[in-house]
Amino acid sequence: MQLTTNVLGSFVAKNGKVILQKIFPPEPAEIAKRLRQTEDSFCEEEAALLRELIETGNKQVYVTNPARFRGHGFDITILEEKERVPVYKVASELNLDRKDIDPLIRKVNRILSRERMKEVERDQILIQAVDSLYDIDEAVNRLVERLREWYSIHYPELDNLIAAHDTYARFVLEVGGRDRIKDAKMNFDPGLTDKIARTSADSLGVEFTEEDLKAVYALAKPIEGLFEAQKLIEAYIGALMEEIAPNINALTGPLLGARVISLAHGLQRLATLPAGTIQILGAEDAFFRFLKTGKRPPKHGVIFQLPAIRNAPRQKRGKIARTFAAKVALASRSDAYKGKFMGDRLKADFEKRLKAIK
Repeated sequence: MQLTTNVLGSFVAKNGKVILQKIFPPEPAEIAKRLRQTEDSFCEEEAALLRELIETGNKQVYVTNPARFRGHGFDITILEEKERVPVYKVASELNLDRKDIDPLIRKVNRILSRERMKEVERDQILIQAVDSLYDIDEAVNRLVERLREWYSIHYPELDNLIAAHDTYARFVLEVGGRDRIKDAKMNFDPGLTDKIARTSADSLGVEFTEEDLKAVYALAKPIEGLFEAQKLIEAYIGALMEEIAPNINALTGPLLGARVISLAHGLQRLATLPAGTIQILGAEDAFFRFLKTGKRPPKHGVIFQLPAIRNAPRQKRGKIARTFAAKVALASRSDAYKGKFMGDRLKADFEKRLKAIK
């Protein structure tokens, strides 16, 4: 038995002859909807025919892409068809002429083409989020540097007391001038609060007027907003990685994994790259310099952000990076081709190998 679906409907054929059928509604939009369902899953007409075959005692059926039926409780062996039943052969058995169905095929194909053109792969959205995160980081660093220089004219000692940029910007907004520190409700570490109170009393900075402080606030406010945006986008990337690349996410963590996908220009392309290329993603300039000058090639690219590589002895980083890149390659292929989840096992294997290397 062979189950085939085309613009006319779903059909069961035996020795090339249609024996069961479920005709689609005549509207091209409805036909297109059902054909889209059969790309990754199955339409209701296919399910109904499968149930009929099971009820009549059939043990196996041939279809296009059997994987789309697995895990849905169909008690029948589903195999890959060797040759599809031509739509015109089905049409002839329904007493339809070719000139009757060609216009329908064109209409349905136009609808399908329009829908596919509107689609964007989820990894491309992920790439935009990653790039936005790096743009925010660059902008924050530049603006905070300016904020620190500006506010240090008024309170220079604070620059050494508060290292975290977001905490520094929050202090400027919540406290303002150093003469207000005694009355301010600072939600900081008690030890830090005491140091701020002591240094502000003997600060070498100049006095700021109310207008001076308003101008500094005007710079600190968007910095605070950028930090909030950064947190939101990081959380969004984490959720998106869990959706589209769960294996990479489990192995690398969301931010590093997303950066690797971004540098590879997409999940599908990443899945085609050898481990050696994945190992140096992000270090292309150093690699081309090696090709041009013959100097030592880079041992790692962006995966250097992984603590296991970054904190390892220098002479062992290359071996650890190669091992990790090989695991990323396996994870990417499983994610790109919708394989089974293996991220936890890959991570455990990497950690075991890491101990052996160290």
